[in-house]
Amino acid sequence: MIRKLVFNAKVVLKQQPKFQLVKHLATNSESPKIVQLQQIHIDEAVKLEPNLSIFTSEVWRRAHETFQNHGLETGNFLRIVTGNPGVLRRTPDKIINSLEIWRACQFGENLLHLLLTKYPELLDVSDSHQLLSHIGFLKSRVSTSKNVWKLLMNSPDVIAQPEEVVEEKLNLMVDVMRLEVPEIVKSCALTLPFEELRCRHAFLLRLGLFKPRPLKADPDEPTTNPKLYQITDTSEKTFATKICHVTLPEFEAFKELYAKELEGKSRRSKEAEDLSDDED
Repeated sequence: MIRKLVFNAKVVLKQQPKFQLVKHLATNSESPKIVQLQQIHIDEAVKLEPNLSIFTSEVWRRAHETFQNHGLETGNFLRIVTGNPGVLRRTPDKIINSLEIWRACQFGENLLHLLLTKYPELLDVSDSHQLLSHIGFLKSRVSTSKNVWKLLMNSPDVIAQPEEVVEEKLNLMVDVMRLEVPEIVKSCALTLPFEELRCRHAFLLRLGLFKPRPLKADPDEPTTNPKLYQITDTSEKTFATKICHVTLPEFEAFKELYAKELEGKSRRSKEAEDLSDDED
């Protein structure tokens, strides 16, 4: 079930004003405590997500009570169902099971609620064994559960990427770009395809705008390199004009030439291997 999940962090960020409106409706200015679900909350949620109109008040009440019993406030509940209407189709037991699958990742309740509220699609994960295996792999690369959580907050689609794909990107950032884990987990770098990440890094290198740190350098020592988020969390136009100080057409031309360069290297490497096999 994990591989079928599709995330687009940029789309989610564009939806934040909508979620903020829902959250505002569920917040009583006189009391910060959890409020009861009211019809006005449901009506406004339906305006924002028409697919919610098919559910009865009883379904809303039952689901809200289930989430509330597990520590999620009304505002969080509304953001979750607005972002993932299918949650309301589930029985309380299935909702609880979805929450328990993620609790097993041991992020802590507060961090888990933030993650599920920001990316309600994560509640569609149903294979606990596969999830825990993937989380374990990520933890082996970024050291702590907190770093895994940060990774997911910035690149939620990493949960649906095969381990070898994630590994390839992390190896590039750690071994080639020589970046530290804290910088990696604060960026959306793992959302980029490997080819795009490699291309942007190569472009900066050839412009003389990026120099890998010496192997034994102090990670806290200042560097003139662009921050990773500036390299990866930007559009092609912003990356080209603001980070590389060139025009977008110049970067696009480089991408084409670089792809041909890599293709040529791959072809020559294969020809060399074939020649070696023939000699054997």
